[in-house]
Amino acid sequence: MEVLQVLFPGPYTTVQDRGRFGYQQFGVPVTGALDPFAYDVANMLVGNAEDAAVLEATVMGPRFEVLVETDVAVTGGEAVITVNNQGVESWRSFRVKPGDVLNIGQVKKGCRTYIGLTGGIDVPMVMGSRSCYVGAKIGGYEGRILAKGDILKRAVGKLLVSPRQVPKSLIPAYSSEVYLRAVPG
Repeated sequence: MEVLQVLFPGPYTTVQDRGRFGYQQFGVPVTGALDPFAYDVANMLVGNAEDAAVLEATVMGPRFEVLVETDVAVTGGEAVITVNNQGVESWRSFRVKPGDVLNIGQVKKGCRTYIGLTGGIDVPMVMGSRSCYVGAKIGGYEGRILAKGDILKRAVGKLLVSPRQVPKSLIPAYSSEVYLRAVPG
């Protein structure tokens, strides 16, 4: 089912899941969501299976036109989220309808946001995962970052009876500073 049309992809938005395991000896990295907690919560908030694919946006999120009614949750770094220019809170589910414009702005704290949709992002499995590995052009949406005009599909899922949210006490505190670890060599 077609669910979103990309109006603006953000600088680096990919499809991710838990990752691709068992292929490291062949030079294929695990990939998968870089913030597993935010990934898990995005799926939980929209009622998905724990391995459903989500969108992972780095630094600045995408903007979409909604094509079909669906529940959405945005987790991870702190960013301004709007539906039709009206603010929406992160770490909770909300419903969007056809014609709505969903926008995830630049992160203020943290680095990545996770966008979960009813049913999860429907892309083919490659070596047991839907995660995008851009370096090898496999998984995700045609093995690449999202581009303007892409049409995303969602897997089968049921809309929520009522919205879900995470208590503020359980939301991680993301930093606005970057810590780079280095090992002399």
